[in-house]
Amino acid sequence: MGEVRDEVRRLETLIEINALINSQYRDVRVLLSRIMESAERLIGSEASSLLLVDPGTNQLFFEIALGDKGEDVKKYTLKMGEGIAGWVAQNGRSLLVNDAQNDPRHFSLIGEDTGYKTKNLIAVPLRAKDDVIGVLEVINKSSGAVFIDEDVRLLEVLADQASIAIQNAKEYGRVTNELDNLRRKVAVEAPSGHRELVWKSPITGRILEQADKIAQSASPVLILGESGTGKELLGERIHSSSKRADGPLIKVNCAAIPKELLEPELFGYVKGAFTDAVRDKSGYFERADNGTLFLDEIAELSPAAQGKLLRVLQDGRFQRVGGETDISVNVRVVAATNTDMGEAVAKGGFRQDLYYRLAVLPLEMPPLRERPEDIEVLARFFLKDTPRQFSLEALEVLLSYRWPGNVRELQNAVERAVITGRGRDIILPTDLALPGRDKAVTEYKGKKLKESVTLFKKNFVREVLNAHGGNQTLAAEALGIQRTYLSRMLKELHIDRRGEET
Repeated sequence: MGEVRDEVRRLETLIEINALINSQYRDVRVLLSRIMESAERLIGSEASSLLLVDPGTNQLFFEIALGDKGEDVKKYTLKMGEGIAGWVAQNGRSLLVNDAQNDPRHFSLIGEDTGYKTKNLIAVPLRAKDDVIGVLEVINKSSGAVFIDEDVRLLEVLADQASIAIQNAKEYGRVTNELDNLRRKVAVEAPSGHRELVWKSPITGRILEQADKIAQSASPVLILGESGTGKELLGERIHSSSKRADGPLIKVNCAAIPKELLEPELFGYVKGAFTDAVRDKSGYFERADNGTLFLDEIAELSPAAQGKLLRVLQDGRFQRVGGETDISVNVRVVAATNTDMGEAVAKGGFRQDLYYRLAVLPLEMPPLRERPEDIEVLARFFLKDTPRQFSLEALEVLLSYRWPGNVRELQNAVERAVITGRGRDIILPTDLALPGRDKAVTEYKGKKLKESVTLFKKNFVREVLNAHGGNQTLAAEALGIQRTYLSRMLKELHIDRRGEET
């Protein structure tokens, strides 16, 4: 009967892990940590780690290390073939070692330095197709028992799941790599190492002046403003201008963490607080001690987390989830939100007393449409290190557009223009591809009917070609004309099948 219960428990844990893989985790490290915690619970071990291969150095580094000495272990790297993990990475085979101290492959230096004794362990490779990209380990079987072959098989299943998570993250990075290379952030590295907002508007200047004054206080700060206005950068400026500049700046996007996990992630938890809590774990508040904790999307906090946050703001103390001991911290909270907090309080979604405590020093980052002087300087900044320039017509479009997505939308529009306008040094209004009529009005301004008709025809054919990947047969069908007529039209309009100028 006990074996059946164990099998059911293992299946339930595997289902949980599969659900984690398919959940909306935006931070792959948080996801991998959850997988490792589940691995310890599933197999029954005191510690675990996930090492990845650095392609540049061909060395293994600790991406995740859980256990009493987890943080200490992260500073080490292993050469390929060094230690049991290095052997597994080099040979691509799993290892079960129940007498680590007498195994010649065991790398004892880490244990000697940290004071943690490895008695037994399992190490299995993480694979991406035929390549080993890392190693997953569980260390020291609970209750002094030994690992068995069934444990190896289970850990190999978990390694496959972890590999999927890692590959998904890498694939996302690969797909967005070209945009990332073109992306010119709304910040530059100042000599002090912190980021500075790019601006020219008097309104932005006044906001920054306020922020620099507020930075000298220890009170909480609430930054309000629409999405994409630069609230995080303003929070960074407050930290770097404050007396806490030498302390940690921990940034947490409350909307990126599932609501049920927000409280334990912020405040930590004790062993046994919930199913996956196999050990005590510190939260973001403890990591931000003597520094600043930036809480983006603060309105996403659960009622329980709001209550704990209020207590921290009032007396600098809190308890970990499931704990009974008070923990004291010296943390300044800088919160940000694009939510109408007055409405959230009125509807009961946010505590009124917490709102008043956070809003001791409120700042509002105005939308980009209210600081038009910033538009051109930002747009040119996003073109930095490229040979491109804006045409006067394109600048007209940029300045007349309302920018509902603010600086983030402007950044995306410039990136899109750089990509679609390849082969030309001048960026045209059509390259920006902004919605609304501002673009069309500007492009046809001052032109005679015949010129306007030709321009419309060119733009329309371009859009249809792009929509069909340059396939002239499909484009002709969509336009309701013969393919031969489309070919002739392309020559007359001086564009090729990709819609580019010839």
